[in-house]
Amino acid sequence: MVGQSASVQTGVARTSTEHVDVWQRLQPTELLGPGSLADPTAGAVAPPSGREEPAGRRPERPSRPARPTVRYRRIAGLDGLRALAVVSVMLFHFAPQLLPGGYVGVDVFFVLSGFLITTLLVREFRERRTLSLSRFWVRRARRLLPALALVVLTCTAVAGLVGGDVLVGIGAQVAGAATFTSNWVYIAQGSTYSGGLAPQLFANLWSLAVEEQFYLLWPLAVIGVLALRITRRRALVLAGALAVVSAVAMSLLYVPGTDPTRVYFGTDTHLFGLMIGAFLAFWHLRTGRPTLVRESPRTSTTRGAAFVLGAGTVGAVVLVLAMVGMPWDAAVTYRGGLFVVSLATAGVVNLVLHAPRLGRVLDRGPAGWIGARSYGLYLWHWPVLVLVASIAGGGGLYATPGPWVALIATAVTVAAAALSYRFVERPVMGRGFGGYVRTVVAWARRGAAGRNPLPVHGWVTLAASLLVVGLAVTGFVRAPAVSSVESQILAGQEVAAGTQQPGGAAVEETPVPEAAPEPAPPDPAVQEPAAPAAVPGPPPGDQVTIIGDSVTLASAPALAAALPGVLIDGAVSRQMKDAGGLVDTVRAAGNLRPYVVVSLGTNSTVDAAMMDRVLATIGPDHTVVLVTGYADRSWVPVANAEMIGASQRFGNVVVADWSAAIAAQPTLLGPDGVHPAGEGTALYASVVAAGLAQAVALRG
Repeated sequence: MVGQSASVQTGVARTSTEHVDVWQRLQPTELLGPGSLADPTAGAVAPPSGREEPAGRRPERPSRPARPTVRYRRIAGLDGLRALAVVSVMLFHFAPQLLPGGYVGVDVFFVLSGFLITTLLVREFRERRTLSLSRFWVRRARRLLPALALVVLTCTAVAGLVGGDVLVGIGAQVAGAATFTSNWVYIAQGSTYSGGLAPQLFANLWSLAVEEQFYLLWPLAVIGVLALRITRRRALVLAGALAVVSAVAMSLLYVPGTDPTRVYFGTDTHLFGLMIGAFLAFWHLRTGRPTLVRESPRTSTTRGAAFVLGAGTVGAVVLVLAMVGMPWDAAVTYRGGLFVVSLATAGVVNLVLHAPRLGRVLDRGPAGWIGARSYGLYLWHWPVLVLVASIAGGGGLYATPGPWVALIATAVTVAAAALSYRFVERPVMGRGFGGYVRTVVAWARRGAAGRNPLPVHGWVTLAASLLVVGLAVTGFVRAPAVSSVESQILAGQEVAAGTQQPGGAAVEETPVPEAAPEPAPPDPAVQEPAAPAAVPGPPPGDQVTIIGDSVTLASAPALAAALPGVLIDGAVSRQMKDAGGLVDTVRAAGNLRPYVVVSLGTNSTVDAAMMDRVLATIGPDHTVVLVTGYADRSWVPVANAEMIGASQRFGNVVVADWSAAIAAQPTLLGPDGVHPAGEGTALYASVVAAGLAQAVALRG
């Protein structure tokens, strides 16, 4: 975001731009939401009328001295930063292997929003000596609601046409979008940002919810700062303290090696970016008046300029490194990583505020176009990706959408965002809700009456609107209670429960091949090569106990068919740290058989000490098969490596490499990219059976 020199005009002369502060150079044209924009007409001061009073008439004394007219120009560089942020987020979702840290673009948005919102609030107080919350919130509603309503309505309608998993939980998702509580809705549902049993159509709205909650509460705090005539230093302490408290809360609530969605989605734990932006806004104030209405001039000293340049350069490098090498679920991300990213963003923002030429470079070409439409791009890209992947039938949506899915989703997203910006967002900002509705109604009437060049467009618009609404309603009606993966897991739970009953679960009988005729006795005179040693098969199922998680449950019918009589003990969200207690429970029930399969490598990390405790609990008198995990989580490779290490330390342990088997055939996974579906369950059962065959050879 680059500050561009603005002129401060009075009725007589124009001041020099050398010392015009960054506050006077802020035009409230485009705020970041992700991509939120301010009302372009807000805060303008009417110029003097220039009329002379009639001779002989004493002019009335004004109630207060006339203020100079301030012309606000657009901030150069803002669109360039927007473009960087939204493109990084889209790359993270469309091609995560290319930019594993692209999600930090959201934190760039947060810092910019905190800075610009605080700037606008203080600027309005500076000009009017008062703050109108209703005016502020109306501007926010004009900017955010039209595009949001269009996305939610259109994508729900398309989902109603597609049907299936994309409609699971659609009611709660739409309610969260309508009330700007999506982040808390997903936390309450236990949904995960990087995957889930069903694709969340509007999962990206979590960040918009965080910002809207900020827009609701932060103006009240700023009013308190201004009304109480709090000094700049204390305002800085307030914003800085809130930022630090939020970052510390994220660090303390985060549990390494587990899903971090709670601390990532939570407003309380992800507020620091917004507050760092507010801190930067207060930093540019000076204490000439305790009411925070005077601002600091641009940096003029060599030392100050060097600091601004150095902080901005380091910040840019940190942002690039984070986007390239800081995975979303890494421990460093939540133990200060995102906080450092927000500080780095503030450094970059501060640099471009003082470097208008750099800002103009950032805004050139496609970057400026993308940045101006960043809000729409952010809103559209995720639901479009989910819908395109669902239509294409792609498994593993959250892991790797696939090049064609990504390309089609990108094209649709860009087109939808461009049309929304042209025909919805800008008109509503200029005319307001009422004016926009009246314009659309009049336009449709003229078209229906044949008074427009395209006389049918009024009827087409009406028919299309009714169709979209009808399909959206259909989506609510057709929404299944559970996803296909969850339904598969529920069916697996029934099979697993049946294996723990006397007699075991009933499985489909497989045809027994007819016995081959006995070969003739060998001729002693003929020397035949020695036959290779027979490879043992898996043990009988009644000698096997499987302790697993939801991946095991999803494959339970295939396991029961491959290993008749097997005992399956599975549950959703189990972790390796729970294995010791699970083994004790199974042993107490008399169900710990000679061969023990442990498949708990998906939901959390594993270390050597944990593996040693689990294997000690099972005991050396049992042969153990450790099944590697497969999921787009940073801890899974670590857990798999620990399992391989355990097999080298213990003589009664072998590894069944599910990760390698499914990595070669990822299309056999369900839409969450974790649980096998269809033929994938048979592959999982064959991997477990092969591991058990190795265990037989080891035991024998």
